[in-house]
Amino acid sequence: MGKGVLADDHPLVLGMTGFWGMKFTNETTLAADWILALGTRFKEADCSSWYPGYTFNIGGDGSKLIHIDIEPQEIGRNYPAEIGAVADLKAALRVLTRVAREMLPQGRKSPGLAEKIAAARAEFAAQNTAMQHSDAFPMMPERILADLRAAMPKDAILTSDVGWNKNGVAQQFDILTPGSILIPGGFATMGFGPPAAVGAKIAAPERVVISLVGDGGFGQNPAVLATAVAENAPVIWVIMNNNAYGTIAGLQKANYGLTHGTTFPRAAEGENQTPDYAAIARAYGCEGIRIRSAAEFRPALEAAIASGRPTVIDVAMINNPTPTSGHWNILDIYSPDGTGGHATTD
Repeated sequence: MGKGVLADDHPLVLGMTGFWGMKFTNETTLAADWILALGTRFKEADCSSWYPGYTFNIGGDGSKLIHIDIEPQEIGRNYPAEIGAVADLKAALRVLTRVAREMLPQGRKSPGLAEKIAAARAEFAAQNTAMQHSDAFPMMPERILADLRAAMPKDAILTSDVGWNKNGVAQQFDILTPGSILIPGGFATMGFGPPAAVGAKIAAPERVVISLVGDGGFGQNPAVLATAVAENAPVIWVIMNNNAYGTIAGLQKANYGLTHGTTFPRAAEGENQTPDYAAIARAYGCEGIRIRSAAEFRPALEAAIASGRPTVIDVAMINNPTPTSGHWNILDIYSPDGTGGHATTD
């Protein structure tokens, strides 16, 4: 949930750690002598289920931890802290910044570090280039994210939900204006994104607000559209529609050998796929657009931004797994030795 505290194009931002973090990020945190943790709970996905050897090696002969948090129970709860401080981060960082400037007036240089980070980013981006430009339909999720980033104003507010739209955004979507993304970390609450976007638009009516959400998340509470119309909140909802509760389907398949009620077959070619979220949007008084080809998506998004109307864009998506480098031990489905499955989307 710290994504966007600094702009993702800052030369020293490593990105997210853990299951959906880049390989270079996890290797860097594993090798760290000291880790300064600010307001983090070290939750499971960000820490590769706390398995040593994947993301963090804190304690013993490994990394030493300085942990600052306003909640006393978080310090030392998941990793032993060498130094723990209970404090409000604004106050703590104000003091730390002042003292650091007194100790090192010229700053501290790390020769070659920015270049290593840039090279790792470029290598990771190159792995997604083909999918970002693919004309396949249903669309590649990487193409959806690339077109969205190209069309979105730099200061637009983005809300994600759970699944590809959260995990893919965390690792493949640059937030260029600090504080412009709202992510449902922690409990990873399905259905957070669509109403959060309405709240963001009411709070910042002058900014473009886009909700990136899966069909599962949007289906939790489509009545949020009525609120948007009533409050004149022109949010744009982009539904990455893979016709599945993907993560739940993976759990069910591994344990029971079926995906009852978690995957939904697409309609035959030429037939209307159900539910028709674009039609639902129109029924609530919003604009509703169903994308029929990859080439249609970006122009439709640009038109929705220009319209100033609450708009739902329903985009059929291929259910590719999010690339991973860490570990997540959920009943050994996401196993570190490669014998298990990989994370899918909601």
